Amino acid sequence: MKLIVFTKKDCPNCPMAKKLVSEVSGELGIEFEEVDVEKDLIKALQVGVASTPSIAVEINDKYEILFRSEVPTKEELIKALRSLK
Repeated sequence: MKLIVFTKKDCPNCPMAKKLVSEVSGELGIEFEEVDVEKDLIKALQVGVASTPSIAVEINDKYEILFRSEVPTKEELIKALRSLK
């Protein structure tokens, strides 16, 4: 399982989302990746991300978007991840 946060340089909420995803991935022992949608637009489009910040999870080469255009609370993110296991 890999947790992915899709960001953009001028996105005001992206630093907060990146910090949250980094923290939660560390606590749960999950791999973490940040994708800048301006640098890797193809990956963003493959996953279905059109806005930032978006948080997705990759499991067995399949992607599921957990949150679009929002920064969830730590508890909401952990709950969403645990529901996938």
